[in-house]
Amino acid sequence: MSSRHLLLPSVVAALVGLAGCSSTASPGPSPTAPAPTSAAGTIGASPTVAAPAVGGADCPSATTLQKLVELPKGWTFGGVQCVQDWAGADPQGPKAGDGVYLFHHVAGTGWRYYDQGSGWDCEDLGLTAPAPFCISDPVTATKPANGTATVARCPSAKTLEKLVELPKGWTFGTVECVQDWAGADPQGPNPGDGVYLFRFVVGTGWKYYGDGSGYDCKDLGLAEPAPFCIS
Repeated sequence: MSSRHLLLPSVVAALVGLAGCSSTASPGPSPTAPAPTSAAGTIGASPTVAAPAVGGADCPSATTLQKLVELPKGWTFGGVQCVQDWAGADPQGPKAGDGVYLFHHVAGTGWRYYDQGSGWDCEDLGLTAPAPFCISDPVTATKPANGTATVARCPSAKTLEKLVELPKGWTFGTVECVQDWAGADPQGPNPGDGVYLFRFVVGTGWKYYGDGSGYDCKDLGLAEPAPFCIS
């Protein structure tokens, strides 16, 4: 005779109750429901960052630059002109100033003093655009000695220094041009004798001609006076 296992009434009631719950309960929220997408509900959202000024750095004020150098007593900076990451400050004081103060903006550091003077070569500063505190060849040029237009753009001292080997410690000072001739004044530990003379050759550029004094303007093909020859 086979045996049967009888369910107790209490167990039967429990099973019926579970079946009723599974058929009537509403589904809960999915555990993978997406998080809110509004900016207000996002933690750690990046703030809006203002775009940097053209050239990578804001042009500093005269007051800011005065804190970086020790100016002579009674002197201040006047106008400040900026191109890319360079700033030139015009010194103003009891006497006429010579040149400008040049500052360079270094990323992560800020504005720093670079040099004082004039006649910087824009190319040496890494500038491809004209700037009021440097000379660019051939975009801009120094003013010709006679105040009239010349055949060739007057080169900078830095440009001419690359064409000759000057004695140690010497540089070129002023450069004066008439037509296709340029005379550069050498400056160094001892007084210089004469000038270095350069000539512009079409299709080639500026070339060294000679150094000394007493050039004859007529021999140079000049019908007008020039500071580096005798007419």
